[in-house]
Amino acid sequence: MSVSQSSASPRQTTGFVRFAADDNGSVAVVFGLCLMAVIMFVACAIDYGRAVTGRTKVAAAADAAAIFAAKQLKADGSTLATIEPMARSLFDRNMATAAKLVVVTGFSMVLTPDGNGVTIDVKAEVPTTFARAGGIKKINVPATATAVFNSQDIEVALQLDVTGSMGDSIGGKKKINSLKTATNSLLDILLPTGGTGTTKIRVGIAPFSAGVNAGSYASAVAGTAAPGNCVYERRSHSVDATDDAPSGIDSLKTLKDLGTGAQACPTSAKVAALTSDKSALTTIVNGLTANGTTAGHLGTSWAYYLISPKWSSIWPTASKPADYNDGKTMKVAVLMTDGIYNTVEGIDLGDYSSTAKNSQSRAVALCDSMKANGITIYTVGFIKPGDDPAAADTLKACATGPSYFFKAEDGDQLDIAFRRIAQDISRLRLTH
Repeated sequence: MSVSQSSASPRQTTGFVRFAADDNGSVAVVFGLCLMAVIMFVACAIDYGRAVTGRTKVAAAADAAAIFAAKQLKADGSTLATIEPMARSLFDRNMATAAKLVVVTGFSMVLTPDGNGVTIDVKAEVPTTFARAGGIKKINVPATATAVFNSQDIEVALQLDVTGSMGDSIGGKKKINSLKTATNSLLDILLPTGGTGTTKIRVGIAPFSAGVNAGSYASAVAGTAAPGNCVYERRSHSVDATDDAPSGIDSLKTLKDLGTGAQACPTSAKVAALTSDKSALTTIVNGLTANGTTAGHLGTSWAYYLISPKWSSIWPTASKPADYNDGKTMKVAVLMTDGIYNTVEGIDLGDYSSTAKNSQSRAVALCDSMKANGITIYTVGFIKPGDDPAAADTLKACATGPSYFFKAEDGDQLDIAFRRIAQDISRLRLTH
């Protein structure tokens, strides 16, 4: 008996099996689908990032507008109807840089229940670019800011680092320029264009590097002519950590008192006594340049002197500080630096020498003295990723508390830190 065989030839059978096993096309299809999914995910992530940026811009602008409105409310008895257009105008100016990113669809303002502040609600959206392919045309980025005004005079001393490392760049922008932007943001909040009404708010500036340029006050605090108006540590170490008046052996050293190799102070960054003249302060800030090493304790000491009643004889009448704990004045020091304090007597001693730590320990001792006199201290470390964490240690020790220390890794974070500090200093309670 013969056995039945398939009618297909061996060649045909082999070809059929090969065809059935060929999955090259399906792999391509699956890969294509996966690639499209990955592209959509990345695209949506980009849109989400744009939305986060937009939300930050809207929130910051709403905060500034609410603070302004609350101050105006108390300043001259203005009504909500007259304040709202001004607040909206300020909001729009602050949003101008984000005009291509954010579309504002609503702005409203109401009084808080106690009548001492305002609440601003903003409706805004960020049009999507890539997510449109998935049917998402916009991402809502609303913000709410409530500002309640607390009438209290305020004195603020700003320690600003203008050392050489501030000439370095982060994210394509020089750190010194980021500092200018952030400081001006702080001034915009503390000293709004509409004024501060019955509340007296004054700001002083203490730029520092290896020394401090005391400007026209140099000879008064040194007791003698000071080359380049540069001043340094006290002549008597017994008052290093105090705000004692600068007279006799308690006066400050000049370049003539220091050894060979001592660095000069910043030429373009002079001390500014307390003032409410925002234009004058802005001019000083915008003129800052970066040079020299980091005698951080000198910056801290001058922040102290600017708001110390013991130094009243040094300052002009309009800049004389109020007495400590007078019950109506809030005294604040904002200490900012981007590096480890390492310079004493005009000499850079390196970041890790025991002598350099003298600058750090002196700064902390000064901070302890300030806090004992009722001065609130905020600190800001402009410290990029990879920097030695020791750079922040002194600032953490100086701050009034953990929440008073801010770390900024780029210019945007520095600006946010200064804005938050200004809002807190203004004694305005902000909720979102």
